[in-house]
Amino acid sequence: MIHVALNLVRNAGLSLRGTAAALAVYAATNDPQSLCATPCATTVRSWLLRLGYAQLTRPLPHSHSWAWLIDHTLQIGSTKLFVIVGVALDQLPFGVRPLRLADLHLVAMVPMEESNQQRVAEALANAVPRTGVPRQIVADGGSDLQKGIALFQKDFPQTESVPDIAHHTANLLKYYWENDPRWSEFTRRMSETAAKLRQTAAAHLMAPKLRNKARFMSVGSMVKFGRVVLRKLKEAQPNAKVVQWYSWLSEYEAALAGWVTQHAVAQVALEQVRVEGLFERGEAELEAEWTRLELAANPASLPLRNRLRAYVGRHGRELRGGERLIGSTEILESAFGVLKRLSRDQSQSGLTALSVGLGAMLGQTTPEQIQADLDRVPEKNVESWAKRMMGKTVQWLRRQFFQTPSTTQTPEPVSG
Repeated sequence: MIHVALNLVRNAGLSLRGTAAALAVYAATNDPQSLCATPCATTVRSWLLRLGYAQLTRPLPHSHSWAWLIDHTLQIGSTKLFVIVGVALDQLPFGVRPLRLADLHLVAMVPMEESNQQRVAEALANAVPRTGVPRQIVADGGSDLQKGIALFQKDFPQTESVPDIAHHTANLLKYYWENDPRWSEFTRRMSETAAKLRQTAAAHLMAPKLRNKARFMSVGSMVKFGRVVLRKLKEAQPNAKVVQWYSWLSEYEAALAGWVTQHAVAQVALEQVRVEGLFERGEAELEAEWTRLELAANPASLPLRNRLRAYVGRHGRELRGGERLIGSTEILESAFGVLKRLSRDQSQSGLTALSVGLGAMLGQTTPEQIQADLDRVPEKNVESWAKRMMGKTVQWLRRQFFQTPSTTQTPEPVSG
């Protein structure tokens, strides 16, 4: 039952309440007598917290060559959760597939009211006993993370620091496209057209909306949409509604061809690093992949290509023969997505003990391992950890704010 519940949350994407309901429906359908034995959402939550804490405290072998992926996740309130997940480099199927949640191990979780280079370096140093000194640390371009890693490297110079390729690529596209006035015009007119289409029968023609935060991580959908619409406009008998709403797009044909080229160049680099990692011949293989593309001429395409080549070359050229490193933290972003999905019942409560449930979503588990973890970790251990690490959470402060004060009324004296 516990293993099934974990799989429903982990692999089927169900919430805690949804998992409890699914188990109850299954029991009622197949074995009505067992309905009373199905867990409620609170029980499922308890299992996840205990299993996550077991992951956080389980000894990890120092015999592997470890990579750490690090980042912060923030819900509401001022406290960020600094997370370190570990990956055993010598067990990864480089060249076969990107990283999966099953490849990750929860190394550390540190709530931080204020994140700076000293706090990050301290958290990294405190995590060394878990895996030994890591071969590499991968993080996005946040200054607190990068400076914290640099401080850590002063004591542990054998650790390589690698910036996440996805954030690096997004920053390059941002640099080139935000300096292109045609891009600003294009996205503005797409947004204006979408606003007009929203309440019409042609709402299906709305362009995808770019995210306000990290928008250049998702610009591919906008570029792809523009290319599709332009192709529709060139048909022998174009759709009348497409012509009505997007005839202006023809003005951007040359610019769009350049953006498509640059996005394709970036995607080739991203895909290689995701699957192949960083290695000695990575630069040459990336160049070979680019030659297979039919690329439109554009002034920004060549410098973008050169800077992506430099990233792959810089982090792969001096590696030991046969060694490969990780260049992407996207799987950590996926893990944070799982954590946010787990927290959706408490999404307005800030960071809570449920955060440690992330550990239950990582690694590979068997029914035997799950049972052993639950036997080892009583619920009070998780509660003590949460109280010590989380302190006064947004959830606790909210309860205090809405708590009705108890008052004792003094009876009025009776006259007479």
